[in-house]
Amino acid sequence: MGTQRSCIWCDCGWQTDKAGRLVLETLEDLNNIMLLRKRKRERKTTPASKPVPAAAPLLPYYVDEEDFFKACEHNQLPVIEKFLQDGGDVNSQDNFQRTGLHKACFRGHIEVARRLVEAKADLHMRDKLGSSCVHAACRGGCLSVLELLLDNGAATSDKDKMDRTPLHVSVTIGHYDFVEHFIRCGAEINAVDKEGDSPLHDAVRANGVKLIELLVAYGADQKLINQEGQCPLDSVLEWQNGAKTLLAEPGATG
Repeated sequence: MGTQRSCIWCDCGWQTDKAGRLVLETLEDLNNIMLLRKRKRERKTTPASKPVPAAAPLLPYYVDEEDFFKACEHNQLPVIEKFLQDGGDVNSQDNFQRTGLHKACFRGHIEVARRLVEAKADLHMRDKLGSSCVHAACRGGCLSVLELLLDNGAATSDKDKMDRTPLHVSVTIGHYDFVEHFIRCGAEINAVDKEGDSPLHDAVRANGVKLIELLVAYGADQKLINQEGQCPLDSVLEWQNGAKTLLAEPGATG
C-alpha cells in the first residue's frame, strides 16, 4: 500500500519519504494534499440520478357508476372524462339519490363541478333529504363552487324536506361569505323552515353576531314568530350579549 501511495505522489511530482508519506516542507505542499483529497472525493461521489417522472395513472377499461361517484368525491377528472366519453349518465344517482355533482360540490372540487355542469348535469336534482347541489356546496364551503352553480342557473330558493334553504344552511354552518353572496343574489332573507325558523333564528342560536348584523342590515324580520311562538330575540341566551345588543337596538328594523 505504501509503494502504491508513493507512486501516486511521485506521479504528481511531489516528494515522499521512504515510507511513501508526502514530505511537507512548504504551505504549497499542504495545499497539494488538500487538492488531491478533494479530487478523490469527487471521484467517489456519484452524480445524482435524475428523478423519474411518475407514470400517468392507468385508466380502467370500463368506468361504472360506482367508479364515477368515487372519482367525483376524490377529484379524479380523467376517470370522470372516461365515464362521460363512454356514454355514462352524468345524472346517475347513488343509493342516497346523490349525483356526482352533489359529491363534487360537497368536496369543493371546482374543476370536477365545472366539467359536470358542462356535461349538462341537472342542477335541480335532489337527494333523499331533498337537498340540492346548492345545499351540498353550502355544506362543503367552497364559494367558487357556489358561484359556478348560481351562474349556471341553480336556484337560491331550493328547499329540502325540512324546508331549509341554502341560506339557512350557510347561516347555521357560519359561512359569512356564502350568506353575503346569497343576499346579493336576491335570496329570500325571511324564508322559514318547517319549524318556522328564519335564517335570523338560526344565526341567533349559533351566536353568529356578524351574521346577525348582516341579516338585520339587509332587512331580516326580527319579529318573525316560529312554531314555538318565539321571535329571534326570544332565542337569545343570557350570555349572548352581542346578539342581544343588536336585536334590542331601538332603531333596529323589524
